[in-house]
Amino acid sequence: MKHLMACMAILATLPAFAHAQVTMSTSVEYKIKNVNSGLILGISGASQTAGASVVQKATSTTTSDIDWHFIPMGNNEYNIENMLTHQLLGVSGASTSNGAQIVQYSDNATADHLWEVIQASDGNYMIKNINSGLYLEVANAGKTTSATIDQWSNTSNTCQEWTFTNTGTSPYVNPGSVSGTGKYVHDPMMLKTTAGVYWLYGTHNTRATSSDRAAFTSTGVALTPIPSWVTTYTSSSDLWAPNVIYYNSKYWQFYSASTSGSKLSAIGLATATTPNSTAWTDKGIVVSSTSSSSYNAIDPSPVEDQSGNWWLAFGSWSNGIYMVELNSSTMTKSTSNTTVYHLAKRSSGLEGASIYYYSGYYYLFASIDTCCDGSSSTYRTIVGRSSTINGTYYDRGGVSLLSGGGTILMSTHSNIIGPGGASVYADSDGAVIVYHYYDGNNSGTATLGINLLGWSSDGWPYIK
Repeated sequence: MKHLMACMAILATLPAFAHAQVTMSTSVEYKIKNVNSGLILGISGASQTAGASVVQKATSTTTSDIDWHFIPMGNNEYNIENMLTHQLLGVSGASTSNGAQIVQYSDNATADHLWEVIQASDGNYMIKNINSGLYLEVANAGKTTSATIDQWSNTSNTCQEWTFTNTGTSPYVNPGSVSGTGKYVHDPMMLKTTAGVYWLYGTHNTRATSSDRAAFTSTGVALTPIPSWVTTYTSSSDLWAPNVIYYNSKYWQFYSASTSGSKLSAIGLATATTPNSTAWTDKGIVVSSTSSSSYNAIDPSPVEDQSGNWWLAFGSWSNGIYMVELNSSTMTKSTSNTTVYHLAKRSSGLEGASIYYYSGYYYLFASIDTCCDGSSSTYRTIVGRSSTINGTYYDRGGVSLLSGGGTILMSTHSNIIGPGGASVYADSDGAVIVYHYYDGNNSGTATLGINLLGWSSDGWPYIK
């Protein structure tokens, strides 16, 4: 009882605890202040390391580890994202015990990352962990900076009570302005020709074009004719996530044939001499999967390494992201290197890889959590990096993407719901990320997002 007595010694018992669940804004960052100490939540040493302790800090702190973003997870539950590290507030070891330390960690889909905010009868707030049923508090009601934060059962005292300061700052830069009939797209991929024309391809066999990367006009379908073999994998012939490259004087289109929830899937390949061809030449299946496969053969992402070798990253949800080497002449699977490399996995939802090289590292971008639910999507985009194209990839906190790692690059904010399905390419003004989001101001319609990427001093991308 030592901990409880230390907390209760601070103040007399407060008015009765009230269970009034609170909806938090996703549009802004918050500072979270303890009522008892007057200090705010931050990360020990402003560390980027996964597992670093959450502590109290002075209100004069200037590093952005004191800024937090509430990511909606449904049922008025939230992931609480630190805006310096882009890791989540969680409980050490996912413990359900009183006194367990609060830490930051990668968004690895464990239930200790889920929180609800409850308003107490005195107007302050309590933050409850969904996994443990315990409440965020300052350990032993400490009033000093660096005092650690833990979880404890309800004591109805202000060491467990918090206030939120809306900083007025958006957690992420909004997408660049786009217009036109071609902006409604899912799983977008963009190609820029040598003539400076942009071609935008997307799920459901869509295609659009733009001269300025802002106004997009729908211009027909990504692939035609559709090969008859795809009906083995999708009876509707609905094709997903096309990815088009220009190489060896021709256009190569990789695409997915599958149905939702199925691992009976295939990645096909077709070639043409123009990006808007009406007569693509079928080159057959590159990778396929069945219900017994460890991977799901969708979401193709071809990439050339720094030695001129071509690879295909792919995979969705079922056990994560994989990669095979391609024959650089035929762009089909290599017969000299038949290894299937496993790049990333997560216990709940990981798909849509895109790999981009920058300053000595290959960066793996992917989407996690639940896609395609419109205004309730919990999709978000993560990133990890490796010095070799086939891994191992680690996030900024040092967690392998094969162990559920991945630094959040962008997440739901305001009407920008579920940003994901991203691809990254190099343009004349830098690295560009294109993605879809569900527009909360337009009935959750899948809409094109475009942003430049900036790079931190230690080489990690961020949304500009």
